[in-house]
Parts: sequence; C-alpha cells; structure tokens
Amino acid sequence: MQTLEQTGFELATFDDAALARLGAEPHRAAAFELFNALPAPGARDEEWRHSPAKLFPLGGLQPAVPQRANPMLPEAEWQDEFDAVVEVGDGTFSILNRSGALDVYPLAEALARLPVSKPQHRRKFAALGQAFWNAGFFVRASTGAPTRLLVNWRFSASGQLQIPRLVVAVEPGARLTLVERFQTLETGRGDFSKPWKNGHDGVWPSTKNDVATGGTRFVASAPKLAVIGAHEFHVGAGATLERVALHEWNRATLCIAEDAVQVAGRGRADWVTAVLGGRAVKLTAGCDVAGARAEAHLSGLYFADGAQHVDQRTIQRHSSPDTTSHLLYKGAVRDQSHTIYQGLIQAARGAVRVDAFQMNRNLVLTEGARADSLPGLEIDADDLKCSHGSATGSLDPEQLFYLRARGVPEAEARRLLVDAFFEEVSAKASPACVQEHLRAAVARKMEAAS
Repeated sequence: MQTLEQTGFELATFDDAALARLGAEPHRAAAFELFNALPAPGARDEEWRHSPAKLFPLGGLQPAVPQRANPMLPEAEWQDEFDAVVEVGDGTFSILNRSGALDVYPLAEALARLPVSKPQHRRKFAALGQAFWNAGFFVRASTGAPTRLLVNWRFSASGQLQIPRLVVAVEPGARLTLVERFQTLETGRGDFSKPWKNGHDGVWPSTKNDVATGGTRFVASAPKLAVIGAHEFHVGAGATLERVALHEWNRATLCIAEDAVQVAGRGRADWVTAVLGGRAVKLTAGCDVAGARAEAHLSGLYFADGAQHVDQRTIQRHSSPDTTSHLLYKGAVRDQSHTIYQGLIQAARGAVRVDAFQMNRNLVLTEGARADSLPGLEIDADDLKCSHGSATGSLDPEQLFYLRARGVPEAEARRLLVDAFFEEVSAKASPACVQEHLRAAVARKMEAAS
C-alpha cells in the first residue's frame, strides 16, 4: 500500500512504515486505507480556503511515541469535582476512576475487543487521527447515577506532533458530563493569557495583502507543538452527554481537531467548545441527530487576539425525522487576529418535522481584526423548520456611554460588556468550576488588552 502524493499539506510522514511502527492493529489499517484514498485539502476546498496549508507547517514535526501507563494517580485541578480523571502528558498517562457506572480503558485495549469496521466519516484528518493516534482512550458510561469525567490533554512544546483520540459511548439511559482540557505545558511568552506588545506576538509577520489567505497571517517560524485529534461520541437512546472542550493552547501550538457525535432516539447532546489559545486552530464539530426525538445543542465561545487564527466549522446533520438541533457560537477578535465560522445544517431526504437553528455572533474590538461568518443550509426534505443567522459588529457606544456616565472607567465598561456578551455561552458549561474558569479566561483576555 502506497501513500498518495499530498498537495499543500506536508503529510508524507504518514506512510506504511509509520503505521508499522504503531503495530498491525486492524482498526488502524482500515483508517489508513481511507486516509490514503482521500485527497489532502486544497486551495479550492471551500472548507479550507480560509486556512491554507502554510498556516499548518507539519512537515518538520515527528509524531510522538505512543503513551504508556503511569502508575501514579493523577493530581489535577478540579479533580474533586469529577468521578473519574484521565491525565495525559508527554509519553505517559494515568487514570483515576471512582465510579461504578463508568469504564475508562486505554484505546488499544478496547479496540482489541471490538469488531473492525470502516470509518464512518470520510474526512482526511479524521482518518489520520484514527490511524496514527498515539494517545487514546475508550469511555463507556452505563445506566445508573450520572457521572462526571475530566480528561486533561497536556503536551509540552517539544517540537513534536501529538495525535490524541477519544471514543465515548453513552449507553441507553445513561448520563455523562465530560470536560476535556487541552493545554500546552509551557509558560512565558507563549501563554495564551499573556499581554502582547502592539497586539502582535512576534511569531507571525502580517500579510494584509496576501490574496491567497484573504488577509490572514502566514507562518514565519516552525511550530513548537502540533496536535491532530479525532474524537467520536455515541449517545444511546434516552441518554445524555454534556461535553465541554477547552482549547487553551499557547501561541506556538497548531491544532486540527475533528469531533463527531451521533445521537440515537430521545438522546441529547449538549456541547460547549471554547477556543482561547493557539497559533492556528482548525476545528470541526459535527453532530448527527439520528433517531426520532433526538436533540443536539451546540455552543461555542472563542476569543482571538494578537495574530491568532481560529477557523471553526459545525455540521448539524438530521438523518431522521422529528429531530432537533440548536446552535449558538459567539466570538470576539482584536489586534490582528482572524476568526472564521462556517456552519452547515443538513436535512437528509425524509427528515421531516425537523427543528434546526444556527446563530453566530461576533464582536470586533479593534481595527485590524477580522471575523468571517458563513452559515449555510442543505435541505433535501420538506415539512421542517430550519433557519440560520449571523451578526458582526462592535461594542454598542450607547451602552459604553451609559456605563461611563455612571462612573465606570472605560476599560472596565468594555470588560463588563464583553463578559455579558459571552455569558449566554459560559452559563451552559458544567460543572460550575468550568463556568468560572471561562469567565476568568475572558477577563484575562480583556486585561491583556487594557
């Protein structure tokens, strides 16, 4: 089996030899076959035209070695709030599980018990993650008391490529709250919470006249860490999955993530995705409400500053009648940052009595920042209700005047208005410690700007 020639993205590292080093596991081989069959994203690919390959220079990075178990139990922030904790670092992982209704296994152990099947999602980077993952886990939530799981993905900026993978099955009638926290183990200039001189990080020069990227920044130096993740979730009949994903990478980290959830009849998925850090981030979050009376509620919070590039795509697929999906993504940009939101609602043939809604709102806080919003519909059925909308603007000057007239300093007034803008999303995160963390992260972003 030979790897096809790639165009744009430097993916030649992912060949037969690289797969052989990971072992002859048949699930990997099935994903590798799909990876080879799919072309790499190109300049004419609508999904990637705002995030060209030069923003993601992967060629100089070598995949990290597979993780091994660490006998030491994890000691993580918020640990007492959760029934189980998975701590993943450089080369090792540890698991603490105090719940009888939750199973957490290393992925290799779980896949050995599962039949081989073709990957469900025909996507290049999802197939890459499924074939070449070097840190993976399988989680199963059983019927019983609601459970909470914290997964900390913490990788150092050591010039490597990390490929995490998570497979979650929420059995019929079960309820799982999952928090995933993605961090770069490095402090200092690369920390996402640090202020920037003149709003620029010094890593990327500005290319305002670059037609190919539509004014985004190009990479001037090699990344210190790149992450390509493929996470999949299965919500059984009458089950509930609440998931929060916190992307808190530092300024030298690249991230491409593919998340997908399938919801069976009467099941419910509630997701909150927060992007607060990273040099260039490309996220895809797809949901398929695949059974009658299934629901999916997707929420997003993102705040880009400096020269950050954040590109997110959501897919709300309705493959069954009598299903619901509601989406709200809110973002803020300042300095020379650029955010892109691409949303798609799909209603398959026969998916009648669907209720789908999609809204994206953006705040542009300074001149030079840019926020693009591209909502869309693909409808192949009738007797349904599908709508989308977007709005991009700046802080309301009348609201600023109102606060300042009552003695509130301008910087504090701006912070209060931005906090209020994001509160609709922050309040959806669970548990409460995560809500407070999101509010504090937004406040740090605003403090760095003052």
